[in-house]
Amino acid sequence: MDTNSCFEQIQELQSKSIEMQIYSWTHNEIFSFQWWLLMVIFIVPWLIWWKYVDRKRLKEILLYGFFVLTVVTIIDEVGCQLNLWEYPFDIEPLFPRLIPVNFTALPIIFMFIYQYFSEWKPFIIASVLVSAVLSFIGENILEWVGIYVLFKWENYYSLPIYVIIGVSLKWLLEIVLKKEEDAHKNH
Repeated sequence: MDTNSCFEQIQELQSKSIEMQIYSWTHNEIFSFQWWLLMVIFIVPWLIWWKYVDRKRLKEILLYGFFVLTVVTIIDEVGCQLNLWEYPFDIEPLFPRLIPVNFTALPIIFMFIYQYFSEWKPFIIASVLVSAVLSFIGENILEWVGIYVLFKWENYYSLPIYVIIGVSLKWLLEIVLKKEEDAHKNH
């Protein structure tokens, strides 16, 4: 099979897949219990976050949250593409996977850890504990309500990934903030 033929077949299959996603969303997902639950997960945490965020460190905390959002969205997309897991429900049919979790729940949870545990040891302990709750309780609840389906994945695989995300991104942000601080000192 030549490259053009293969590419055309992929495009055709992607078009059919999109049609099926839109059909499923409009006929099965929108306004279902799971859809409403995802809407709550998408909106309510931001309201809570806005009430409790340390506004003196708003840019720093938001940058950390953006790092988390970016990494979890990439990991989630790779996992879905590899058929490790999938989401039968979402708040819309086309955008990257599970927006309420990737764009709201996980970034906000990790932003609160970052905000309240600035020292490394308590931060790591909090990250491990919260990651365990996310892996063994949060993911199981999403499975139970039918939002999250595992194919070639186990919940305990998620634990070290959540910890690594939280810790490595704090480390990265500290490097960025140090570079910014050094730049201000040199001017």
